[in-house]
Amino acid sequence: MRFKSSQDIAAGMMFVGIGALALYISADYNMGSARSPGTGVLPRILSWCLIGTGVLVWIKAFLADGPSLGLAGWAWRPVIMVTVATVAFALHVDSLGLVPTMVLAMTIAALGTPETRWVEYTLFCLLMLVVGWGMFIYALGMPIPVWPGKIPDWIVAVRSLLKGGQ
Repeated sequence: MRFKSSQDIAAGMMFVGIGALALYISADYNMGSARSPGTGVLPRILSWCLIGTGVLVWIKAFLADGPSLGLAGWAWRPVIMVTVATVAFALHVDSLGLVPTMVLAMTIAALGTPETRWVEYTLFCLLMLVVGWGMFIYALGMPIPVWPGKIPDWIVAVRSLLKGGQ
């Protein structure tokens, strides 16, 4: 059987691959019980949802016509900047706090396209800060610092370099 959409095959492989990796990573997480679910329940549910989505996209690739996978036409800058923004968030949320890290990550992602309208970005950023704080800190009660408790060493080093090494 031939597939009709190579983009769907690639997307399905990505979903299945990420889901399988997440299942592997969460294999040792505590599942708990039905009355008291452990930390492994949500990651496994999401992993199986990703794998199921990937399989459905694969089925669609065999049934419906779609575009081919042309790497030359891809916009690599957004892919790279969103990836860098995600990594920056993961690396700095504990040291900088939620609010500055969200601003940092959203700004890096916004630099992924020259079409960013900065006034709209600022409004979106403010909205996302309120939603992020409300969801993670207020509603879920996650133990994430909102603001930095102490200025991270790398910021002190950069500031020193910008002042001429004083």
